[in-house]
Amino acid sequence: MFINNKTFNIMKKIFLLLSVVSLFTLSSCVDDDPDVVYNNTDNYFEAEVFEVNQATFSFDANTGYYTSFYELNPALYPADMILVYRLKDVVNGSDVWEMIPKTLYYDNGDYVEFDFDFTRNDIVFYMGANYDLGTDPNFLQNQVFRVVIIPGYDNSARIDLTDYNNVIKEFNVDESNIKTLQPKK
Repeated sequence: MFINNKTFNIMKKIFLLLSVVSLFTLSSCVDDDPDVVYNNTDNYFEAEVFEVNQATFSFDANTGYYTSFYELNPALYPADMILVYRLKDVVNGSDVWEMIPKTLYYDNGDYVEFDFDFTRNDIVFYMGANYDLGTDPNFLQNQVFRVVIIPGYDNSARIDLTDYNNVIKEFNVDESNIKTLQPKK
């Protein structure tokens, strides 16, 4: 089959027109406007907060860290993100939360570090130091953590994730509905 130049030029113009229309159609599917407010009506993408009260840490000889294991129930969705905060202090009746991982440094050169890892079904808190934490039971007992699960679809880079109160406000979390995580058996 032979196509003459006139037909070929018409086909090129049609192809170009379709390409431009497709480009505009597909680019309109992206919503990166920072002023957009997501209206979540089906609760599928709702942020959740869990609390760990009185976490007790045990030494794990395999890792060299003190650990505390908790079950995530319900399990995470694949795109969920986890933020963890440790209760640092209570000032004038208000909780002061600090994001972990966190390392606390002391004037004498000692330090204590807090960290965590998670799967879809559980979370493990880690604590280590450059001295024997067994001599300082204040860190090994009665630690309080907040585990905030936020939907992975959200562009959270626009908010300060280190500020617990800001995260709670941004994701409209009702703190009266905070659930307690149970130790993993």
